[in-house]
Amino acid sequence: MRAIEQDAVQERRGLSLLSLHEMGSLVIHLGAKDFDAIGRFLAGITNDADFELSQRIGEEAIADLAARIQRRAGFSKITPPAKGVAPLTLTHARLGAFGVTAIFGRLQLELAIDRRMADRLAPPAAASSVNLAPRHMAIEQAPLKVLALMDFGSVDLAHLADLSVGEILVGDRKLNEALELHLQGHGAIATGYLRRTGEQRAVMLDGVNQQERPQP
Repeated sequence: MRAIEQDAVQERRGLSLLSLHEMGSLVIHLGAKDFDAIGRFLAGITNDADFELSQRIGEEAIADLAARIQRRAGFSKITPPAKGVAPLTLTHARLGAFGVTAIFGRLQLELAIDRRMADRLAPPAAASSVNLAPRHMAIEQAPLKVLALMDFGSVDLAHLADLSVGEILVGDRKLNEALELHLQGHGAIATGYLRRTGEQRAVMLDGVNQQERPQP
C-alpha cells in the first residue's frame, strides 16, 4: 500500500465501484482493468474460453476486498460495491478523503475512503496515542488574507479626470468613521476603527458579523 499524493482524483477513466454507507464510504478505481482481467490475473487463466470463470472471480475478489475493509471498520451491514460516480468526500483530501494505491504483484488498484471510514479504521492503539483535534482546531492556524476597507466617500468627477502623482484627494468621510474587515473571497466579518501598534497598522473591533463567525 502507498498513499496517493495528489489531492483530488478527477476525471477517472475506466470502472469505479462505490460502496456508500452512512458509517463511511469507499471507492475502488479499477482504471483500464475489468473484472475479466482481474480474474485472469488472480487465477492465472489464459484461455479465452474461461471468460465467465475469470469474470466471476474478478467480481467476487473486488466484492470481498470491499467487504473486508467494511468489516475492519466495524460495519454491521456490508454494502456491495456498484458502478457510480464518487462524491467529493471520496475525491478531495481537503474534504477528508484518503487515497492509497494497493499493489498485488503486477496488479494495482486505487482505493479511497472518506473521513468517517478513516476514523473507524484507525487502530485503537494508534488512536489512543495520538491526540486527534477537531477540524476547526486543525485549521485555525491557516493564514487568511484580511482586507480593511474604509469608505472614502464621494468626490467630483472633475477631480478624477486628470490625476497626477502628488495630488491629494479629499473625501467626505471623517477619519474616525468605522471601517469593515473582509476575508478574501467572503463578505464583511467585522467592523472597527483604524489604529496603530508600533510600526504596524491595527484595527480595534467594535462589532462582529454573526453570519460570518466560525462555528465550533
